Amino acid sequence: MNLQLALLERAAGENRLAHLLLFHGGSALHQREVALRLAQILNCNQPTPEGPCQECSPCHKIISGNHPDVLWLRPLKTTIGIEQVLAWQSKVYLKHYEGNYKVSVIEQADLVTLPAANALLKVIEEPPERTIIILSAQNAEGILPTIQSRAQLIYFPNLSQEAWLSGLREVDQQEAIQAFLLSGKNQNLATAILEHGLPSLQEWVGKFRTAVEERDFLKLFSLFPIDKNQAVLYLQVMAVQTQEGIQKGTRRPFELLAIGQALDVLRQQVNPRLVLEVLALELFQQGGALCD
Repeated sequence: MNLQLALLERAAGENRLAHLLLFHGGSALHQREVALRLAQILNCNQPTPEGPCQECSPCHKIISGNHPDVLWLRPLKTTIGIEQVLAWQSKVYLKHYEGNYKVSVIEQADLVTLPAANALLKVIEEPPERTIIILSAQNAEGILPTIQSRAQLIYFPNLSQEAWLSGLREVDQQEAIQAFLLSGKNQNLATAILEHGLPSLQEWVGKFRTAVEERDFLKLFSLFPIDKNQAVLYLQVMAVQTQEGIQKGTRRPFELLAIGQALDVLRQQVNPRLVLEVLALELFQQGGALCD
């Protein structure tokens, strides 16, 4: 554990933790684990000098995701919208059920929309007593400056492949290594690949590439329907593959540009099927193929 995280745990144990923390950088999985540990330290019935006991009822409930005073907010689609934040806000202001502290963890907080961020800011400016809010983000610059200025920023360095693998639970190690390499050694993308399922992702991307190589539009039909989160994941993986191919001289830069533009359009709430069909047609016309 680095010094910054050790000091954070000490502050939690001494009940002097800042009410707003902004985790950024590194692995989302690592950020999640630290958030869980802080929630345990704040609510453990039998804390030890080394941290939470891991034996009491609050510790077990927190690690299993069943503690009523530990709230999690994640994107429903590609953003965290105003409706989600307002629903979360109503829970934050309820009285504590059983914990010493109410802890709210907002994952991928850089995906909060502007209206949602303004609603969040109202809670941050006047937080209920004994309430800790943890914002988890890959990029701190994606957070509204007025929120950033009120937070204690905690930077997470990238983990080594071995450290990232050791933090995974109930995952086949060989499959995790494949996901890590497929992600271009991006720990967050690798985690998303594992959560989605490596075999199904490889199958979908392979079929898309085959349709492009053969310029067979009809072969795209079997790839749908998919939701926006799936489409974003597939495009991110294809972007990594294409970037690696450019470095090897097996792919051309326009392919990466086309995929990047498709990602930008997809994040603007456009139908994912339409985005991917347009991408395929563009690659047809350019004579490009997402091949090895």
